Amino acid sequence: MPFWRRKPTFERPPAPAEVTLRPIGHVRNSVARPRPHGWEKVESTIDVLPEHALRLTGLDSYSHIVVTFYMDLAPAAPEQPERITLASGGAYGIFATRSQLRPNHLGVSVVPLLVIDGTTIHVRGLDAIDGTPVLDIKPYLPEYDSVPGARVPRG
Repeated sequence: MPFWRRKPTFERPPAPAEVTLRPIGHVRNSVARPRPHGWEKVESTIDVLPEHALRLTGLDSYSHIVVTFYMDLAPAAPEQPERITLASGGAYGIFATRSQLRPNHLGVSVVPLLVIDGTTIHVRGLDAIDGTPVLDIKPYLPEYDSVPGARVPRG
């Protein structure tokens, strides 16, 4: 192959020591305080900032979306446990739970997309309290996001 057609080798640059993210919008709902469960019927809106309006094009074609958000109240929690005991009595490392007391306080939820009205996205079951910053939204794609037969612990 002639030298001008060869693909240059790729060298990954070092990963950054810190990451800065900016919200693309905020959650609005009637839930004012963090809670561990009871989100299934909560209807929320995601108010997307106007500069991201065009990025919503086509999202309304999907039945579900994946929402990534920053649990901004969690850094002020009095404890940052490595392990917690769930209501079932089982003790788990924080990475084996959906607790908000994580090192980076990121939340990820798959939720039904009810409707998009301009830059307002209506969803159900988003486990984020009112005012939570939203970092990203992606369409739910079963071929990537569903894992039939996935294993979970019983307790």
